[in-house]
This record gives sequence, C-alpha cells and structure tokens, in this order.
Amino acid sequence: MPKHAIAAGCALALCSGPALADLTAQDLWTDWQRIYAAMGTTMTADESYGGGTLTLSDIRTVALIEGVESTSSLGSIELVEQDDGTVRIVLPPSMVIATETTVDGDTVAQDVTLETEGWDAVVSEEGDARIYDITADRMAYVFDDPEVPGADAVSGSLDLLGLATTYTNTETDGAFESVQTSTAEAMTLDLSSEGEGETFSLAYALSDLTAGADVSLDLDAIGQDIKSLSDLNLLFALTFAHGGSTTELSADSSDGPFALSGTAGGGSMSVDLTPDGLGYSLSSTDAQLTVQVAAFPVPVSVSMSELSSAFALPMGVSDTPKPFAASLAWRDLEVDDAIWGLFDPTGQLPRDAATLVLDVTGTALMTTDIFSADAAEMAGPPGELKSLDLNALQLTIAGAELLGNGALTFPVPGPIPQPVGTITLSLDGGLALIDKLVALGFLPPEQAAMAKGMAGVVARPVGEDQLESEIVFSEGGGISANGLPLQ
Repeated sequence: MPKHAIAAGCALALCSGPALADLTAQDLWTDWQRIYAAMGTTMTADESYGGGTLTLSDIRTVALIEGVESTSSLGSIELVEQDDGTVRIVLPPSMVIATETTVDGDTVAQDVTLETEGWDAVVSEEGDARIYDITADRMAYVFDDPEVPGADAVSGSLDLLGLATTYTNTETDGAFESVQTSTAEAMTLDLSSEGEGETFSLAYALSDLTAGADVSLDLDAIGQDIKSLSDLNLLFALTFAHGGSTTELSADSSDGPFALSGTAGGGSMSVDLTPDGLGYSLSSTDAQLTVQVAAFPVPVSVSMSELSSAFALPMGVSDTPKPFAASLAWRDLEVDDAIWGLFDPTGQLPRDAATLVLDVTGTALMTTDIFSADAAEMAGPPGELKSLDLNALQLTIAGAELLGNGALTFPVPGPIPQPVGTITLSLDGGLALIDKLVALGFLPPEQAAMAKGMAGVVARPVGEDQLESEIVFSEGGGISANGLPLQ
C-alpha cells in the first residue's frame, strides 16, 4: 500500500486544539494546516465559505525532506457545521490523490483513488479533546504502480468493509496525542501485474478486524534539528487483530507457474515505541499453506497451530544498559505424507509434528543510536552486550527433542565479549534419530560415529537415549561441560 495514500487518508481525520464552545469548520482546517506545518509540510487549498459550509478545493501538500520533494493533490472536500456544534467531513464518492516525488531530479508520479460508500465522519469537541467518529460501508484505495522505466506496472485495491473508527486527539503545550479504536467487518487486498512473459496476482482477505493506536508526539521538536527518531519524543502503541485470513497468489514466468494458497484461523500484530526501544510482534494461529512450484513434482502442504515472532530493539544512547529481546515459535508444524514419501518412503522417521521455540532477552549498553543517520557509518557493534538470557529453546523433530535454558553476563567488554554463566541443554531421542538418518543414507556412518562420540564427551546420560549437558562459562574465557574443561 503506498505510504502517501495512507497519509492522505489520515489527513482527513487529523486535528487537535483548544476547547471551544462550538467547533467551526475553520477551526478544523486551521488545525490540519498547523499540524502539517509542524511536520515540515505545507498544506493549502482554495477556500470558500457560505451557509455554514467550508469548501476546500484543490487541497495540496508539499514536503521537502533532505532533498526529497513530495507534492500531493487531494482534490476537494467540505466541512459542514452542524447545529449541535459538531462538524461533518463530506467526501466525494471518488477522489483522486495525485502524488509526485522528486529525488535527485527524477520525478515519479502516482495516482490513488479513494472511493467511499456510506461514508459519515463527524468531529466533536469535549474540553481539550477533538473526537472523530467515522463510519463507512466501504472505503477503498485503488492504485496503479508509479511509472518507473523498466518495471512492470502493478495495479490493485485495498478495501475496508463495515468500517467504524473513533479518534480522540488532544494537544497540551505542544504535546500531541491521538487515541484510536477501529473495527471492520473485512479487508481485501487485490494486486495484479502483467509484463513481458510474466504475470502476477494476489488476493488477500481478512475478517473481523480490530485495531487500536495510542500515539504521542512533541510537535515543537519536529521543526528542530532532527538527527534521529529518538529526538522526536515520539511514543506509540499499535495493535491489530483479525479473526481469519485467506491468501491466493499465482505467478507465471519463464521459470514456469507458481501458486500459493493459505488460510489462518486468526492473527495479531503489535508495534510499540517507548523511551527504551522499539518492539514488534506478529502471530498467526491454525495456519495452512499449499505451494505448487513448477520444478517440484508435488504440491507442498504444511500446517501449524502457531506461527509467531517478536523482537525489541534498544533506542538511543544511554549510560545504563537497555533491554532487548527476540522470540520465535513454530508450533506443531506438519507436512503432508506426499512430501515425507519423497525422502522417507519406508517410514523410517516418526512423522510427529515439529516445533521450534526460541526466546532470548538481554541488556546492552548502547554507544550508537541505531535509528540515527550515524548508524550507517558504524565501523563496529552499536553497543556492548551486558547480559543474555536463554529463556526457552525447544526443537522437536522426527522423534527427537532438544531443550535449553540459561543465563550469561558479559562483565568485560571487547570486540568478542567473553560470557560468564551457565547454559543447560537436554536431548531426548537424538541417538535414535542419528541411526535412522544413517539407515536412510542421509548421514555417513563415520560422521554419525563422530557425532555420538562428541555427545559422549560433552553430555551425560540421564535415561534411555536421554542426554544432558551443563555448559559453564567462567571468567577468563574458561568453558566446561559437566565439569569437564573444554577450554
């Protein structure tokens, strides 16, 4: 989805300001202009007022950021003052948002059409807060790819059905905050492209959508010398969830046809920006996926009960360690028997569902702001690793399971920091899996014997085909396994 199209849509619902007895159309328009100006963008229009209606024609925005100039034309809208002191935003059923972006003398143009059905948007005022209540039977962005020489044009649309959203915007002493809640019955994304000997199409649909956002921003800081995202005093918490999804993708090229279809029972996403860092999480449940590749003899079908990932990155530079985190979970991964039959036709390997779980957290003393322009010129790491906790490690596959946990600290900084702490690992069914891989011809017997020998050195048996190892990292670079020095 083009960024300027999203921004243009949000512009129609952007406001803040002091408490007034009645909200006027001019108040609303002045607020939009002021906030855009604080972000380095000029917003203009031809204004015509009469009978309580402010008509804004030829709305334009111009932004110049570090040599990149972007100009957008948003068409015309009406701001209609109501008897109850509110203002209604009236959009035409179809409005073209035309954007031109110039970089180093090269200009790229793109038109996006905003289509609405059953649109109703009313702005009211309660104290210092401006409240937007917006509903629409359908709101859609219809777009074509910019005219870029040598590239295939991509066209498509993003449709929201049964939309209901509420913004509550406030501003106090230059601090702007917006709280939003939204629901939609469905969202569909359709893309298609056709070039010389190549075609592509995507149909993606979501149902029962819910979203929330809490954003705060220091408007006074925007006009200053901004060197990093940290300088904006920008904080936000964004959440998104859906009740199910479907995906249909097909492509054809000189390499042959490609097809993908998938479903999910539900999913969620969140993004958080705090003074400590930037966090992101994504999850999907009950996912099923089928892929057909021209060079592969059978379709590849997989399913998972959970697919999730998350990370948290430290922000800014500080004198004290800041937290970071990363996690990954693929639970109950199953592949259909047709795939198993290609490499294990006799059923040597257990075909139980596979699981991979990894969860690590830690702290680091940041010496470089990774969100600043200086980060691109880093000659080394952006900071010093201070601690690392392995909260969970689980790998379950073909009848074997590896588990792990532990905690490390890094008291002595350096190019290669030396850890101090303990990691505990356990392996169940690993030796039997090695024997089966040898029987299938995937692992040479001599390599299998070497792997078993190494396991006997670094691990101790605690049951039938059960191994356990306690890896201790000591000060000065020493490493031992179950008391046996390794370094």
